[in-house]
Amino acid sequence: MRHYFSITLLILCQVAIGQQTIFINPDVKYQTLEGWGISLSWWAHDVGDKFSDEDLDVFCRWLTDPEELNMNVFRYNISGGDDPSHNHMRPDAQVPGYKTAEFNDYDWSRNAAQRNILLKVNAMRPDAIYEAANYSPPYWMTKSGCSAGDSLGLDNLKDDYYDDFACYLADVVRYYKAQYNITFSSISPINEPFSNWWKAGGTQEGCAFSQENQEKIIRELYLELKKHDMLSYTGIAVMDANSIDECLKGLMGYEKAGILSMIKQINVHSYAGTQRKELNAFANRHQIPLWQSESGPLWVEKKGPDNFLFMAQRIVTDMKELKPVVWCDWQYMGRGFGGVWSLVGYNLGTKAYERTMGYYCRKQFTHLIKQGYTFIENDNENTLTAISPDQKTMVVVIVNQHEKDKEFNIDFGASFKPKKASLFRTSETENYISISDDRNIDFENYRINCKRKSVTSIVLEGK
Repeated sequence: MRHYFSITLLILCQVAIGQQTIFINPDVKYQTLEGWGISLSWWAHDVGDKFSDEDLDVFCRWLTDPEELNMNVFRYNISGGDDPSHNHMRPDAQVPGYKTAEFNDYDWSRNAAQRNILLKVNAMRPDAIYEAANYSPPYWMTKSGCSAGDSLGLDNLKDDYYDDFACYLADVVRYYKAQYNITFSSISPINEPFSNWWKAGGTQEGCAFSQENQEKIIRELYLELKKHDMLSYTGIAVMDANSIDECLKGLMGYEKAGILSMIKQINVHSYAGTQRKELNAFANRHQIPLWQSESGPLWVEKKGPDNFLFMAQRIVTDMKELKPVVWCDWQYMGRGFGGVWSLVGYNLGTKAYERTMGYYCRKQFTHLIKQGYTFIENDNENTLTAISPDQKTMVVVIVNQHEKDKEFNIDFGASFKPKKASLFRTSETENYISISDDRNIDFENYRINCKRKSVTSIVLEGK
């Protein structure tokens, strides 16, 4: 008997290890998705005047089409602009400001390449949400005379230019609304302000702000928006910290300073930090919408499929723990092929371009979990689940970063009764393919095999 018992126990253990059950509870609901998004820096400036109009239409269609990436949130860079005599910026990051010098008039013809992409996106996606994001004040407002940062990585905005900087941001936002009928619903005046790597002579714009000076620019910008009656259509988003933990600490400082009422939206980058749940709790407690406004494989030593699957898992973790209403990528396009950041690679010389595995990994989420869907409870850390507003469509996305296939049972919960399932997969050898399933599906005992190193999505239609 002991021998038979050992064999039975071994078999049961093998089943338990090789096949798990994912329990979904559609009755436990979390955030409702407002959108998937992307920053227009720096790719829009780099490609917006260097490819044919037809190619640019392709790029923007892939980005916005509900049948492709289905992105509807776009972060437009209001560049400060560097000293024209400087030549240290990367070509793609040399985004011109709207004034060439302090006492010159605004030159609204500048930043044409990025604007070209913005206007194409606007034409293709009437429901788009826009944010105006700034990384540095204009060079003449800075202590170093350089929009890449201070010589030591310290605060770089001159003490007596906070009101001028606020005016600059508000003027650009007001111009785009009047001239192009593009409404920036939020303005992000600072970017990764706690970081000490924004130094003069750097390769892109950046500017550190201490806690005290962050609070100062928030007050100045709020007064500027109020003065011009702009608060009815736009507001302040802060602080786009590089780390989730930095963001939470900064917000606690804002709370102590009594300025949370001036903040329309919390922005955070999910490159680093662990306090996702705590930041979400802070946002909920103060009833301030939360965006994950920028992410990518910073400091990630993974290449190829492993890199893209890492980012797929980050989306799952962010949406389950941080629970933002918007999730934004940093780079949509990038120079060269085989890069870890870009979803589309390109060559400026040959004008060749192609979608990466990262594009198709994103599509597993963004095409299927649509704006207005609500994220729902499941008990698996590698699985994201959402349900449509009418409760008739459920989406399940499973990330498998492992070297071996994984099989799961899925329990869809008592209140959702599937009648049809459609499967899609991206892997090392597959780009968002539709998977045929010839089984006579028993939804009461639903099983799915998730291929090694893949993202698998299931769209279920309910009864």
